[in-house]
Amino acid sequence: MAYGGDQLTQVAFGVSEATEADRSEALRLLGADTALHEHWIAGLAMNSAAPDGVLRRVFTVDPLPDARHLLAYRKLSPGAVRAAAAHPDPWVRRILAENPHLPPAALAVLAEDADPRVRRIAVMTACEYEVALPAELTLRLATDPDARMRWWATGLAGLPDGTALALAEDPDPLVRAASIGSWSWPRLRPEVRAAAEADPDPHVRKAVARAAHIAVPLPTTVEGFLSETDERRRRDAAFTAPVDAALAAFLVTHEDSSLRHGAAHNPQVPKALALTLTADPEPSVRLAVSLRPDLTEKQRAAIDYSVPPGRQPVPAWVRERFGDQNALREIAASSHAVLRRAVTCAPALPADVVERLAADDDYYVRLMLCENEDAPHELLVEMFADWDGLSWGALAFHRNFPRPGLARFAENPNYRLRYAAMFDPQAEPDLVERLSHDTADLVRRHAATDPRLPLSRLVGLLGADGTPRAAAGNPTLPAALMHQMLDVAGVGH
Repeated sequence: MAYGGDQLTQVAFGVSEATEADRSEALRLLGADTALHEHWIAGLAMNSAAPDGVLRRVFTVDPLPDARHLLAYRKLSPGAVRAAAAHPDPWVRRILAENPHLPPAALAVLAEDADPRVRRIAVMTACEYEVALPAELTLRLATDPDARMRWWATGLAGLPDGTALALAEDPDPLVRAASIGSWSWPRLRPEVRAAAEADPDPHVRKAVARAAHIAVPLPTTVEGFLSETDERRRRDAAFTAPVDAALAAFLVTHEDSSLRHGAAHNPQVPKALALTLTADPEPSVRLAVSLRPDLTEKQRAAIDYSVPPGRQPVPAWVRERFGDQNALREIAASSHAVLRRAVTCAPALPADVVERLAADDDYYVRLMLCENEDAPHELLVEMFADWDGLSWGALAFHRNFPRPGLARFAENPNYRLRYAAMFDPQAEPDLVERLSHDTADLVRRHAATDPRLPLSRLVGLLGADGTPRAAAGNPTLPAALMHQMLDVAGVGH
């Protein structure tokens, strides 16, 4: 059903006294510029309030505008998932099947799609994100005529044990190889293991070798270290093995700086030996010594180390203390910025530690604290306004970011803070309306999605530069207006 001009004005402006100019402007916005139609369709596809009837129409559009952007990564409403899964173009369904946020029921539907590539992608997604599909479906997939499907089925969560073991006898060698691992190997019947060991396919034999492999301890003596031919195992020994005194002394004087780095890091190397590396010519070795858990703060501060910018790996000994609030307090008071950065990764930080880290003089301590669920509001706003990293915008969606009072930034010269003003839950509609005229695209687009935006202005943004898609995604758009937009865009019922 199409809507006439009077009906459209009623829907769009919510008043019966709208002027003829209002009617004309609304109709012009909806009908004059066909370039807007793709933006409306894409915005409606992501509109969380779009009813099923609207979504069914949207997802009949072929080609679907920006399908990958819309479907591959975003959380979709249940109605959008159902409608997209029924799209006539299998390419669209393939993109949907890649989405990591799909519920198990939707992946199950796609895993039985008429298009074999849609099915494979859905099963790949289920494997990668450990989504449990219905038991009867996993059984069907494990016996699918397509060997590639059976190969993926070997990695499905919830695959019955008997079915998983039966795949070790599959006609396809790649399926047999995929089904042989440390779990299945000891559970296979002796005759199946014997057949796998003698399998003519090299992939199967390699799988058997991995599955039956018995870990060889890392060398702990000089003799064992020198006889080890695998360079990776030599480095692992330097970093983690319980080396004896002779090997520890050998490593701290080795010409290879990566081995000295390992020795500096290895808690099994005696502290006295590790301290001989504090004058090492290699900066990474000196830094490794400075991060040892057995040093006093005085010893740590005496080392000439430099702290690289950005995120550094959290030392294992710090991670082990994440549940000890007193230990976290002690580490947060360290003079070493890398250790203080590491503390920011701990869950459930004590309030006094959060307060201390939020005032830290190291920029990256404060920045990394913003990733902690206990990050304070004021710090989040500070970093949101200042940090130039690619994901700065994500800070606005931290649970502690929205707060009454942000509206004070509505006139701030920093466009990011003007954007932040709309995260104030008490911001008034007139503030949102004012920001919908902002000079910054980001601010205008965000205002266009804000449900507090007056409807008359929202309709205007359906045809304004840079905002039609965002406005079409606003959940306050009346359903009747959504249908009118699709009518104008020539989308069938």
